[in-house]
Amino acid sequence: MRTPAWVITGLLDSGKTTLINNLIEKELDELDILVLQFESGEKPLKENTQVKKLVFSKRQLEQSPFSVADTVIKDLDERSPDLILIEWNGMEHFHKLEEMFLQFSARTAVSIEKVIYVADDTGLKTKIPDAGVIAFSQIAGSDCAFVRTKGHEYLTDDMGILYNCNPDIRIYTDRKWDRFIKRIFSFRMQPGSWLLAVSTAVLVYMVALSLLNGLGFPVGRYVSIFLGVFLQAIPFLAIGVLLSSFIQVYLQPDWIQRKFPRRILAGQLFAVIAGFCLPVCDCASIPVFKSLVKKGVPMPAAVMFMLVSPVINPVVILSTWYAFNGNYRMIAARCGLGILCAVLCGLTYLIAPPRDYLLENAIPVLANCGDYTLPAKEDTRLSRFFLMIRHAQNEFFSVGKFLLTGIFVSTLFQDMIPSAVSAGGGMAAWKALLVMMGMAFVLSLCSSSDAVVARSMAGSLPVGAIVGFLVFGPMMDIKNAAMLLSGFKSGFVVRLFVTAFLVCFLVIALFMFWGSGGIRI
Repeated sequence: MRTPAWVITGLLDSGKTTLINNLIEKELDELDILVLQFESGEKPLKENTQVKKLVFSKRQLEQSPFSVADTVIKDLDERSPDLILIEWNGMEHFHKLEEMFLQFSARTAVSIEKVIYVADDTGLKTKIPDAGVIAFSQIAGSDCAFVRTKGHEYLTDDMGILYNCNPDIRIYTDRKWDRFIKRIFSFRMQPGSWLLAVSTAVLVYMVALSLLNGLGFPVGRYVSIFLGVFLQAIPFLAIGVLLSSFIQVYLQPDWIQRKFPRRILAGQLFAVIAGFCLPVCDCASIPVFKSLVKKGVPMPAAVMFMLVSPVINPVVILSTWYAFNGNYRMIAARCGLGILCAVLCGLTYLIAPPRDYLLENAIPVLANCGDYTLPAKEDTRLSRFFLMIRHAQNEFFSVGKFLLTGIFVSTLFQDMIPSAVSAGGGMAAWKALLVMMGMAFVLSLCSSSDAVVARSMAGSLPVGAIVGFLVFGPMMDIKNAAMLLSGFKSGFVVRLFVTAFLVCFLVIALFMFWGSGGIRI
């Protein structure tokens, strides 16, 4: 049987030990507690007959994490506590915690249920950026945050840094102790309960299916369409994230910056070649874009690389070829128009080049792919391989939710939009293009699988609108905008979005006016 564990983390002197003492005294006084301290502050832990602590130094943590895990497992066998409280070192990355408790024998003994980030609201805007990527990763991996506000009731503007690192985090203060306790004691389904939950869901589905079919609502047809599109798209998503992860783990982070030419025309040519050869995701292309502009690469070339790389790489070409049954004109239209739009967007920055566009205290958005630039425990082939797999796994599930949303919308789109709105009815071609570009921005699909979703909607829309979906979506969508806002000022991001939207709309509208290249779907 696994022992549940709560992780309490945060910067030094943030109040982690104080929170543990309060939890033990007020809420956990009847439980047998084991406290693992990987960092000891000025305030001592209050021990009694029901509370035992094991203290490990930073040196032990860095040099022999598996020995630490073995010590903990041995103590669990002897003592069998009801709950483990882990006071995590604020300057250690969470991948060390994963190595100790989410692998091998420790995984069968310890179940991490909650992660709580503890902070003092004074000076958070400077303290967290100063701590660097380790603090960002801890916030991104936390279920909630407990912030000491020193008497005042309301949260300060400094709390925004927590939401930037983890948009889903819930923040509680001393005055909201009851809500905080309710949150950390909230029910979490255990693995053994999933079988019952799945069986119940299947039963409810069968009953609902019978009722809806009796009312004339074709649920079975919707499910068939959804599963058909999903099963076609998912292999390309998997290939895309694997190749992207391979590039990010095995290619030196500054390789592109070092090779990128400093001249505009040469830089744009290099951007096309690099975009084709490096199938990177948004998690890589946007940080590389930021590094390029900071190193003095001309803005037109840097913008072009960021916009063109998700449109023309080999995985995108392969998925487009598959989705449109080997229609080479469709591939040529997507890649050619994508390159043209990226070039034009980049060239607009020759007019009134932006100044002072970088944020002083840039905060990386870790909600998508997280931090995978840190080396593995040992720089061996096997460790780097597992690092790549971990990156691919997280990226797959991060972008997978966007794919599911897109397939769901496309399924409804095929059957529930009135025939008058179809291409042959009341909707003008330019309106259809606007609708599809808007959908591309909102759905935020991965470019390695968006072609399959677009193909499922092609029966009721003109070809140009589908091309607009495939060209504009990878260049600018909600998740791209969020990542850009984490490092650039809002005025710069708004200009980039407006420029990309107008250029794509005008170019593809002209493409439609001239017969859409004679493409037939």
